[in-house]
Amino acid sequence: MRLVMLGTGGFIPTETAQTACYLLPEVGVMLDAGTGLYRTSRYLPEDSELDVFLSHAHGDHTEGLTWLFASFMLQELRMPGVDETAISGILDRSNARLHSVRVHATQSTVDALRAKFEAFHLDWRLLTSPEALPQGGRITHFSASQGDEVGFRLDWPGHSLAYVTDTTAGPDVKYIENIRGVDLLLHDCNGPDRMAGLMARISHSTPSAAALVAARAGVKRLVLIHHNPMNWSIEEDLGSARRIFANTEIGTDGMELEF
Repeated sequence: MRLVMLGTGGFIPTETAQTACYLLPEVGVMLDAGTGLYRTSRYLPEDSELDVFLSHAHGDHTEGLTWLFASFMLQELRMPGVDETAISGILDRSNARLHSVRVHATQSTVDALRAKFEAFHLDWRLLTSPEALPQGGRITHFSASQGDEVGFRLDWPGHSLAYVTDTTAGPDVKYIENIRGVDLLLHDCNGPDRMAGLMARISHSTPSAAALVAARAGVKRLVLIHHNPMNWSIEEDLGSARRIFANTEIGTDGMELEF
């Protein structure tokens, strides 16, 4: 199973990192819809349906919904024979795809976003657990913080993935059982170990704390995501994190992972 990291940053997009958006092209599943969503047209098959699962309503996880229609149009405009006489059909097909996008979220997130994106006529759906995914998969959600944020676990025969963002990692976090044994864990890592106090205050994690969660949960691979835009480098702590959990790496925009 392939995962494409369309946006690995948090808070605000930068030249090197758009905000949170992760796509599984083979099954038409997207985790969060930050500004990295604008890259969707490069990867999503043109005949694919799309299910977007939102962890919460913050703008750096949802603003990309604005570019769904444009992403579908870009794919149409790449077709041979496009001219002004074809525009009407392109608009109709792009709108049809837009209106068929299913956005799955908690009640609080739907309430926060529905009016903002009303003009898009998206198919809003409340999260349930488990939910079926294409190719015999399923997705479950779980509380990832003391707020409204949820994490996701996706399972297929022989493939599993967990996504946890906007949370403060620690040895006793409740979601460890929800992510136990997954092949790939994408985990929030917004700042360095030396700023652990600040990270806890703003509900984010550090490399060593995320590595400890990965080790406790017995996952196979940890990729650190949701990096801050303020040059608080986490690379200096990669060695420390790997001493806790050896298979730790830093996610970057455009990275493609097999799991």
